[in-house]
Amino acid sequence: MKVVRSWEEPGVLVDAPYQRNIKVLFAPDKNDVPELTFSHAIIYPHQQTDYHKHDRPELIYIVSGRGVSVCEGVETPIQADMALWVEAGEMHQMINRGDETLKLATVFIPAYTAKENYERCCNAAKGK
Repeated sequence: MKVVRSWEEPGVLVDAPYQRNIKVLFAPDKNDVPELTFSHAIIYPHQQTDYHKHDRPELIYIVSGRGVSVCEGVETPIQADMALWVEAGEMHQMINRGDETLKLATVFIPAYTAKENYERCCNAAKGK
């Protein structure tokens, strides 16, 4: 069994305008898990992800906080203990409009590497 204490992982801080902290906990290049990518993300108050899509589905579980999910232009209020399934190719975004952090857990199957995951998020913040 592989055990990760997420509070011990430094993660990657994505710059504004999409400021958040992402920690890839399991991936092919992170703890040698080739089957999936499991990440933890903290979206800071009044921040958001970029409006983006993936070439594979994404499972998003809201661990804590509240916000809004935008998928294909439709806004859905989100809160702790909700799960979202985003199909491959669907444009989506997570928005934290509140004063507390929004904490998410995400899964990609098939896996992205941690490097691919971090680079995509950081490049979006740089407008690439």
